[in-house]
Amino acid sequence: MVDKETTEFSRGSFKEKILRQLEENAAKQAETKFPDPEDFERPSRSDSEEPERKIEPRKVDLEPFKLPVFDFPAADENEEEPFVENENLPEEGDSLRQNLDGVVSEEIQNLDGVVSEEIQNQNIPPQFSRSESKVQDEKIEQEQFSEKKESEKMVKHQPSRRANSPSKKTSSSKKNKNKNKNKKKKKVTAGKIIAVIVVLLVLVVGGTGWYGYNFVKSGIQPLDSKNATAKSINIPAGSSSKQIGEILQRQSIIKNGMVFQYYTKFKNYSEFKSGYYNLAPNMSLSTIASKLEEGGTEKPVAPTLGKILVPEGYTLTQIAKAVTVNSGSNEKNAKTPFSEADFMKTVQDPTFIAKMVKAYPKLFASLPTKDSGIKYQLEGYLFPATYDYTKSSTVESVIENMIQAANNQLTPYYDTIAQKNLTVNEVLSLAALVEKEANNDDDRRNVAGTFYNRMNAGMTLGSNLSILYAEGKLGEKTSLSEDANIDTNLDSPYNLYTNTGFGPGPVDSPSLSSIKAVLDPAQNDYFYFVADVTTGKVYFAKTLAEQNANVQKYVNDKISS
Repeated sequence: MVDKETTEFSRGSFKEKILRQLEENAAKQAETKFPDPEDFERPSRSDSEEPERKIEPRKVDLEPFKLPVFDFPAADENEEEPFVENENLPEEGDSLRQNLDGVVSEEIQNLDGVVSEEIQNQNIPPQFSRSESKVQDEKIEQEQFSEKKESEKMVKHQPSRRANSPSKKTSSSKKNKNKNKNKKKKKVTAGKIIAVIVVLLVLVVGGTGWYGYNFVKSGIQPLDSKNATAKSINIPAGSSSKQIGEILQRQSIIKNGMVFQYYTKFKNYSEFKSGYYNLAPNMSLSTIASKLEEGGTEKPVAPTLGKILVPEGYTLTQIAKAVTVNSGSNEKNAKTPFSEADFMKTVQDPTFIAKMVKAYPKLFASLPTKDSGIKYQLEGYLFPATYDYTKSSTVESVIENMIQAANNQLTPYYDTIAQKNLTVNEVLSLAALVEKEANNDDDRRNVAGTFYNRMNAGMTLGSNLSILYAEGKLGEKTSLSEDANIDTNLDSPYNLYTNTGFGPGPVDSPSLSSIKAVLDPAQNDYFYFVADVTTGKVYFAKTLAEQNANVQKYVNDKISS
């Protein structure tokens, strides 16, 4: 049995303790019984927490004496706590102390021997002192506490036997659940994979379509919209659209030959002809395809530097301004190397005119002479169209190209003109008036028929246009009142209010449509016509009264309003 450790003992407690130990030892020896090992066992955690059991001390009559006071220092973990005697202990207690020490030591030795024998028999570790027992108790307590903690952890982390040995139903249900979970996971994974594949396909298809659209759109556009410099390109006979596209791409005329191939097939361009073509990087695919259908030249010609546009109904003075403008360039106000003054000087040059008369005899067979009152001999003989010019072009060559175009257009009609007892100058003079008076082919034929009716009836043509031309106002910007209030008494061969016939010559360059209308006029009973000054629509009349009403309604009233 282990007593509670204390640092200080009173006299009474020490005496009672010694006497109690002696009495117990004597009783045990008398009974010749060994101490029970349980008495030497370390009390449990719960026992140590119980309050100490009180033992009634047995009264022993002893002579009064003063017991020494011992100062017990804190015991070391591995050493017994030594007893320190009080220096002030009286001398009369020395004998008693010696006797008591001898009895205590003898009893302790006896007790230790008995306990050691019992321990050896029962394999119980001996307890020699309070400090040693305390240390051993603390170690045992720590070991038990750690073992308890480990057992608790094992209980928490290890499943019970019941959990380790589930029933068949539980195991099968868990297996089914695991299978279902695995199936769901597989389905989810497969769905994700399919979704990713679909998204990738959509992106690839969309990207390819977008790239293809931009590729084709870019290929259709001109290679360089600002570069009008033409090159002479030779297209061999029998070349396919694929081969032509490759040639044009090599010559830096188009962006992509494959786009040209599929574009011409999609637009139904076919029957490309061989020859030399002057093509520029600013041309569209449709323009190039159209030229290839028209055909090239047998020999290369100088590339064009630009174009000159001559609209229908232009006078010579207007054409002189047009030849200074390069209409084939995308640049604003692009100019040609020709001047207006050089143009007007050339068209009035007798030597040049004689040269042209000799070159185109049928066209100029009825050309009026200079002393006939004509303003410009070549007026109306330059055909309205678009003309190319090259580095070697001159003003004379440009004018000659226009005269040559007029001759080419009239060549099919020379015989018809002769059969109708007309001259080229008469046809061109009447066609020039028709060009300005009408806006469509039907009106042109009716206007031409009305002119013929008036001439057949011995009337003058009565056209305001010839007077405006004589005054130098035709083709210029004039007001409606100026156009209506002309001087019908003007002394000029171009006054067709006072002079009968076709007039001295054309007042502008008529179109082929107007020429055809003069050669094939409409058969009608009209003698008069007037055009609405706001819409240009032509109203015809058979009598002068109807004509005056139309003039008041479509001219005077609208001018005054």
